[in-house]
Amino acid sequence: MDPPYQDRQGQQQNQQPYHEEERHDAPAPAPLRPSRVTFFQPTVVDRDDSHSISSVGLGIAHASLSPGYRPVHSRDHSPPAQKSEYQARDYAYSMSSTPDTPEFYHGSQYGTQGAAPEYSQRISTSRPGSRWGWLNAPWVMYALFGAGVVFAAGHHIFYASLDGKPADDQIKMMRFGGLLSYAAKASLVAAVLFGYKQQVWLTVRRKQLRLKTIDSIFSASQDLTALFNWEFIKNAKISIFLVLVSWLFPLTVILTPSSLTVAQITQTKNDTCHSVRTLNFELEKQKNWRLPDRLYHYPGQSLSMWNCSMKASWAELGPYNDTFFDYWDQPSPAAELITERSAAAGDVVARSNVAHDICGDGWNCTYTISYQAAGYKCGELARGLNIDDAALDRQGAPFNSTDLIPNTHGRNLSYIAETKLGDYAEKQHFAIDREGGWLDPEKYNPFPKNYGVFQHEPVLWIGYSALTKPNEPPPETEKSPTYAEGYEPVIFRCELWITDYEVEFNHTFSGQDIKIVKRTPIRPLIDTQFDSSKKNTNATWGSAENTVAGPESNFIYPLDADGTASTMRIVAAYHSLAKLFRKTIHGEIQFVNPTTRSNIYRTNLMDTRFHIVSQDLQQQIERFFDNFTLSILSNPQLMVVTWAADPFNRSGRLDSSPETIASTPLYPCVKSRTINAYAYVSRDLWIAYAVAIFLAIACVSLGTSALAQNNFHVRDLKVSSIVAATRAPCLDELPWKSSKWGEVPWEIKQTTLGYGIIRDVGPNGTPAFGGGSTSSLGNGKTYYGFAPPGVLERTRAATFGPGTPKPKNSPFSFKTWEH
Repeated sequence: MDPPYQDRQGQQQNQQPYHEEERHDAPAPAPLRPSRVTFFQPTVVDRDDSHSISSVGLGIAHASLSPGYRPVHSRDHSPPAQKSEYQARDYAYSMSSTPDTPEFYHGSQYGTQGAAPEYSQRISTSRPGSRWGWLNAPWVMYALFGAGVVFAAGHHIFYASLDGKPADDQIKMMRFGGLLSYAAKASLVAAVLFGYKQQVWLTVRRKQLRLKTIDSIFSASQDLTALFNWEFIKNAKISIFLVLVSWLFPLTVILTPSSLTVAQITQTKNDTCHSVRTLNFELEKQKNWRLPDRLYHYPGQSLSMWNCSMKASWAELGPYNDTFFDYWDQPSPAAELITERSAAAGDVVARSNVAHDICGDGWNCTYTISYQAAGYKCGELARGLNIDDAALDRQGAPFNSTDLIPNTHGRNLSYIAETKLGDYAEKQHFAIDREGGWLDPEKYNPFPKNYGVFQHEPVLWIGYSALTKPNEPPPETEKSPTYAEGYEPVIFRCELWITDYEVEFNHTFSGQDIKIVKRTPIRPLIDTQFDSSKKNTNATWGSAENTVAGPESNFIYPLDADGTASTMRIVAAYHSLAKLFRKTIHGEIQFVNPTTRSNIYRTNLMDTRFHIVSQDLQQQIERFFDNFTLSILSNPQLMVVTWAADPFNRSGRLDSSPETIASTPLYPCVKSRTINAYAYVSRDLWIAYAVAIFLAIACVSLGTSALAQNNFHVRDLKVSSIVAATRAPCLDELPWKSSKWGEVPWEIKQTTLGYGIIRDVGPNGTPAFGGGSTSSLGNGKTYYGFAPPGVLERTRAATFGPGTPKPKNSPFSFKTWEH
């Protein structure tokens, strides 16, 4: 560019000798005078045509110029003679290359080489101060890389904090995660591009390339089509690698947010639950039907109904005695309702709103309760076609195997159950009043000794026909050829035992699932044996003198030795449930000419495919009665339903209001719920980030290598830097054509250029293709710029001596590029 102050003749007259050595110890220069860059349209004369044409270019307009000033084209760069110190410094700043160019550190910056001695002593090589000057420091690349790693770690920490939590504010959280991903990507890309800028200048210094390829190198970070240049790919592999990494880095913005999704998960926590109930049959002994008993406005209920030995005993509140006592009559209506519902459902009857009351809104829960109750203990006695019926008879079986199919000479039964042997008599004495169940003490004094006594709890004798081939359709008539081999008799017996239970409740949504975790029989409810060989001669065996069960020491009497009815009331509760159960399964089913004389047909103990019962009937019988017992929990008015957290305190019936539920005792439970929650897969995020960080480390390392070879002088791709690199006068010799829009001719794009040291020989500059000896280059201005290879070679020869080879530092070298 031409100096704005002097014409060509003045410059030639005042040209001063150039200094050959760079001065780094000169004092700092004064600030630049205000200047501006403007677009102007100079009128030039085409070399081939005499008429004027208009073109668009970038020119320098100084503030002190007059309105009609037109810059004069000149190639003489000597500072004006006899100027003040301030003018000399101003000229040196305006004519020198920008601080972003390597010549700032290589002996020609700010006119120190070629300036008059008295001026070179005063000109500093330090760049002018700027509030943004720190951005051109090498450490910025490392800071950007570190920021990218920090943002990646922050992205991981943020997603990890959301993992498993309810998916609230999804859009907000996804946007914030995307912001962290973008910040990490932007920081790493900025670090890569920082290194790429340094590598660009190193590449053009090392390689002599066509202008078209140089265009691609400089624009590749913004123009993807620049990568489709074979010379670029062949001669600038490091630059290709860096720019490809910068183009691929946006994939992290796509891949990393996908590591956080919203999915349905089960949230589980150890907690406490309200309104958890259990069973305690001990509380039955507190129930006296004569006394009012209300809890939360509801009366307490018993599992049994009672008779009294005394007439009109509802007014008698005194202590029991030999003639005044209660004895069991029948199961209560509450017990009948519960067992009927359980038998029909084939499962445990759940209390209304049980899941909501116990678990709370939106939660499922699991807990375990323990209690003691009565349960049947069953054992198989015989199975097969050749059962020893005599042995069964000695054990007390009321039937034999010939009654069951496939025996064609028996009763053709597929099921038989005898459940009443030795049962408590419905009427304990023939003289008992049918209305109140009392006995006249004047006629019967003392009372019969077995009056109202539990002598024996009946044993369940059950026989059924099992399929020999459960996975094949069985023969349905006795005429079938496989009828005899299709079935086999099975006989077992069950006794009612006091049993310890451990039961797990699982409430899911509004459903209830119950699992008996542990079932430990302890002792028989009434430890007596029924003797079928003895016959009761009285109308009611319950009051007979000649008992049919023993030993008598194990009988359960209406009064204990302390005069209370504690034991009788507890045993009566178990007996009530057992009697209702025995009533359900008692009877028989005829297979041939199908006939059902049992209520078992109304239960799920039947195999509905055929006229037979379930194949695992023994286990089903035990569980079926356990369902009866657990169904008691569905009616909190019953005396035996207590709080699991306080088993000796009745629970009663409560409303389901939040305040009432919150007042109930707390019991340990495990709560769970299925929710839409954030699911974070850290592996997916770190796979993407690990690849990005690894590539960024490689790029930063290459950038460091380029910085080292550039003497750690930071380069950029700004227009000012490109202008400074293309100011060599020899470029004017190329076949430029004037263009209104600045298009570059194809033949110029095919011109090979290099980047290196250039020295102008005089006022007319250095011709790119002309001859000339190297000795004529001694007085020119030296700077870095683009020029044809011949000019660069002549300059190298003149500067460093003929035959000096071009340095061959590797792109991976950390040595300074000396020339």
